[in-house]
Amino acid sequence: MFQLIENECAKLRRCQILLVGLVAMTLCPAAQYGAQLIVNPEIRDPDFDMIRLFANVIWGNTQVFLPISLVMTGGWMIDRENTDDTMKNLLAVPVPYRRLLAGKLAATALLALAFGLYSVLATVLTGMLAGLPGLTPALLFSRGAQTVAASLTVFLVCMPMILIFGQIRGAYLGGSILTFFLGYCILFFKGGFLLSAYPFSAALVLAGFDMVEFNGATQTPSVPLSLLGMAAVLALTAAVLRFSRPLSRPVRGKKRAGRHGLSTIPPCGD
Repeated sequence: MFQLIENECAKLRRCQILLVGLVAMTLCPAAQYGAQLIVNPEIRDPDFDMIRLFANVIWGNTQVFLPISLVMTGGWMIDRENTDDTMKNLLAVPVPYRRLLAGKLAATALLALAFGLYSVLATVLTGMLAGLPGLTPALLFSRGAQTVAASLTVFLVCMPMILIFGQIRGAYLGGSILTFFLGYCILFFKGGFLLSAYPFSAALVLAGFDMVEFNGATQTPSVPLSLLGMAAVLALTAAVLRFSRPLSRPVRGKKRAGRHGLSTIPPCGD
């Protein structure tokens, strides 16, 4: 498994699609701070500081940037084996197809971790350039850990979408757009069961994000319900992984022209 993960990471370093996530993680803190500059003065937050910038970044990453980046990149890692016609070579080695998919998911998990760490760096640099107050070592540790934790929990939520749309040829872009809409829906859940159990909401709750203060939730989310929602996602991921099959199909025979017309050459073993 370690060799599979190492190979996938080596492939990613050579591909430009990795830039999509890096650009997204860079744009998130800049967009969150820029929104404070362009809104009307009467609705502008006069106390906007590093604490609020981190909260906005965690929310923006969960709602928009991470779902798009992770599903697009993870789905592409699976899809490229079919579009580049390399799946037949991979199936010839003694590695089960489901283990191959698990290796690609594990590589995407490392990518989510890297995105989280990079997002912390981008947020700190944006806050320093903007001159925002409140940056302390304690804040950097607590909010930085929360940012990374949210990146990992969002990855868990995105796993079924990565597997499903990555195995449909050319569908990973559509999958990333669909996942963006699913992530955007957390804006509408202010209370009730879905506030805690909806997977993207659960990702924030389990990362320790304050939904009452930031999202205007009317009640405190339930951690047990969030664990239940995440467990449902993991069960769906396991089911998709269990029933996944390679798209490549064996060639049953070839046609050749002879003096008496076309004849079939059976494959070896027939």
